[in-house]
Amino acid sequence: MAGTVHEFTIGKFKSQVTRQLFIIKQSNDQVAADFAQDICATESPKIESDGGSHYPDGSFAHKDAEVECVILEVSHSQQRQDLPFLADEYILGSNGRTQVVVGIDLEYREKKGKEARVTIWQPRYFEEDGQAILEAAETETGIFRAVDGSLVDGERILRIRLKDFWYWPDCLRIDDIPGEITILFSQLYEMVQEAEARVEHRDHGRGKMQHENQLKRRRVRSPLQQLTESDEERFKAAEKRVKRQLSDKDSDYIPE
Repeated sequence: MAGTVHEFTIGKFKSQVTRQLFIIKQSNDQVAADFAQDICATESPKIESDGGSHYPDGSFAHKDAEVECVILEVSHSQQRQDLPFLADEYILGSNGRTQVVVGIDLEYREKKGKEARVTIWQPRYFEEDGQAILEAAETETGIFRAVDGSLVDGERILRIRLKDFWYWPDCLRIDDIPGEITILFSQLYEMVQEAEARVEHRDHGRGKMQHENQLKRRRVRSPLQQLTESDEERFKAAEKRVKRQLSDKDSDYIPE
């Protein structure tokens, strides 16, 4: 269940960002509209860094940016400790070009409750002993679902500035770009609640499938048709790529 809730939550978040970008594109602020026009989801590409390679759960950037500037990671409880290190990999690995890493941490284990938290990391520069230092700083964090499953701080707002979808100095006038993406904690809460409800409904429906106890006859492959392990791994990898692409296309859909 955890993996599927994870995927649905990613899709909901990406759809929310895409929807707001669409609204900005239609706005009367021409500077913001023109800038938003060139922002798109980057199909969760493989990101290489000194610490290895990673596939983010979601990412956005201006079309002229050389890296993914806004990155989303959704973790469950067993991966919670990985989020700050992933933020390091994305921000430090891009030399500060990645502007925002959004981490959503979900608790799935019933005995541990239903707490959910969101955290933002951004590049921070400072000087120490005469040496310029870059770090991935935690700039915001908050719980939006309590252990008992209730909403927390529903009116609190998560903000991603439009200019965070690109970076200076590749865009010298980046600070002149107005506008922002705003997501209420209540919206984050609804994303997770809807994802869990969808999984529960689907699993409940599976339990009522007809003919599930009938005998099943599968085709038998000849020796030449047998899949090798490497074939299966290759097909699974291709299938995952297609699913990611379809997910990103779905997140670009704007309802009328």
